[in-house]
This record gives sequence, C-alpha cells and structure tokens, in this order.
Amino acid sequence: MEARQLAKRSHHPFQLSLRIRHPSLDPEEISRQLGVRPEHSFRAGDPRLSRSGLAPASVHAESYWLGALGATDWPGDFGSSSEPLLKIARERLGSAARSLGWTLSLTAARFSRVHGELLRRIRAEGGQASLLVTISTAEASSFSLTPEVSRVFSELGVALEFEFSDD
Repeated sequence: MEARQLAKRSHHPFQLSLRIRHPSLDPEEISRQLGVRPEHSFRAGDPRLSRSGLAPASVHAESYWLGALGATDWPGDFGSSSEPLLKIARERLGSAARSLGWTLSLTAARFSRVHGELLRRIRAEGGQASLLVTISTAEASSFSLTPEVSRVFSELGVALEFEFSDD
C-alpha cells in the first residue's frame, strides 16, 4: 500500500503518514491511542476479497493501519500548559509546518512523549511502524534530518520512508 493513495494536500510541500502492520492489533485501538482516523485499515482475520473476483476469498494475515498526520493538529501537545506559550506555539507551528526538518523534529518528540509506549509495544509484538514522508519536489528542494530525529525514530522502531512526487 503506497502513501500516494491518501488525499493530496497541495498547500503543503510534504505530507506525513503513519503506517502500522501488526500480527493482531485492532486498528480501532490504534486509532484511539493515536487520536487519528485512518485513511485505510483492516484487522487480521477480516475477509479479504480478491481483486478479480475470480479467486476464492481469503482473510488478512495481519492488521494494517494507515493514517495521515497533521503537525498543525498538535499544538496542545507541546510546551507547558501556560496559555501565552501555547499561543506562541500555535502561531509558530503554522509557518513551521512548511519546514520538513522542523516538522520531523516535532513529530519525533511527540511520538516519543505521547505514543512511545504504543510504538514500542507494536515492535515488541512483532509489528512494524513506518513514517511515510511524501515530498513535493515542486515546493521543497531540500531538507535535513537532525541526529536527534534519527535517534528517536530508531529507538521507537519507526522506519522513515521518503517518497518524492512531482505534484
């Protein structure tokens, strides 16, 4: 399943999507814990219809969850509960969301602090998590990954996948 099947977001130079595969975890639980609705999901054991309609039906061998992430949806997760700081964070987050490096830093921090337990559980139970980064070459010409970003995703067992599009 490619990230391209998600809705296009032409006003941003990139899109982040999280993909999770797991031997048995219920996609509904993933959605609840992440607070994100999936673009596509199915549970291990759910019926799997053949594309041609000629082959006999089978079942999905693993659970699958794919959802788009929007960094601008997270301003309440960063900083202290002090209202002035949240206001500044919200203002800066809108413009920073156009910076891939900064957004990946925020995503790594959020994943570690808010979703670290879930991501470590997925890995420990034989699952996989990937952060899919789709980059529009028309709007973004470069980006950088800090060592901290790479370290956090590595510790959480989250693979980083980059896809470049001409959109």
